Amino acid sequence: MVGTGRLGARPAALDALDRFSARIGRDIEQVQAAGGNTSLKLDGVLYVKASGLWLADAPVRDVFVPVRLDPVREAIAADAADPVTAAVVGERNPEGLRPSIETTLHALLPHPVVVHTHSVRTIALAVCADAEARLVSRLDGLAWAFVPYCKPGLPLTQAVAQRLQRGACDVLVLGNHGLVVGAESVDAAARLLAEVERRLDVPVRATDGTVVEFGSWAQREGLRPAIHPKAHRTALDPRLVEIASGGSLYPDHVIFLGPASAVLPGGDDGAAIARAREKGQKLFLVPGKGVLLADDADRSADELAACLALVLERLSADARCRYLTHEDEAALMNWDAEAHRKELARARDASA
Repeated sequence: MVGTGRLGARPAALDALDRFSARIGRDIEQVQAAGGNTSLKLDGVLYVKASGLWLADAPVRDVFVPVRLDPVREAIAADAADPVTAAVVGERNPEGLRPSIETTLHALLPHPVVVHTHSVRTIALAVCADAEARLVSRLDGLAWAFVPYCKPGLPLTQAVAQRLQRGACDVLVLGNHGLVVGAESVDAAARLLAEVERRLDVPVRATDGTVVEFGSWAQREGLRPAIHPKAHRTALDPRLVEIASGGSLYPDHVIFLGPASAVLPGGDDGAAIARAREKGQKLFLVPGKGVLLADDADRSADELAACLALVLERLSADARCRYLTHEDEAALMNWDAEAHRKELARARDASA
């Protein structure tokens, strides 16, 4: 059981954000594992989800870190290397939680409530080479913008700040990343999120085939079947296998599954498995059979394996993907902030 960790001074206004955060945190089509973040600005303080915690846990523990808003904004404007750490309200953060990697983005946006998800409907469009063109008609009438991929955190915030110089936005589609909406209240943010999801929805690609039993070779090679039934769809469609093995499409895949996906055409192939492990790959596609993960992969990896299938089955037949570069992947895999998030994910698994 996760402890409550609630403080007496915690604003009652956060209760509505708790409920909404938990709802989207339990929806794998919106948020996977510790991904995504929400925030509320109140009386000069930004309450933002802690890095590495799960939105789904909001009802049973305080997942929000209080951060003084003005100092963060001033530090962003001054191009400070770390605008956030010194602004954390330490006396109201007894667990020493780190604010979300995206805290600067939440602070930058003027909306009282900001919601960032890794919506599979959004990602299925945001990974397309012509993503912005595909969004124009769908988001017509909303105050929106497309922001090409930037490393999460301060680089992304700086890119959004440049875009906002051209006009205010309530909806941001982040290339190869996800969705951000801002609104005056939790209810308004929930309505806007639902409207964007409705507009971005597409028919799901039918997947033929059924998952088969893997032989003892998988266990011998240190692999196990993915837990989520939906995750196996990636291996049951040749086109999805081709796309998944072509590169990495969004940051959390790299963080929890390593770069791209390894393909084992013949299944039992110790040499191919060893080569994939050397690259840091933890997701293995056995075409026509199903998906295997490294046996040390945690629940977060399982969530991201399912996310991949949910994204790929929504790609249009004519979609041409933009993959993260090798430099993008290296920046994510060697990032201390993400190592911290993975450590918390392992701790959560251990306490479950």
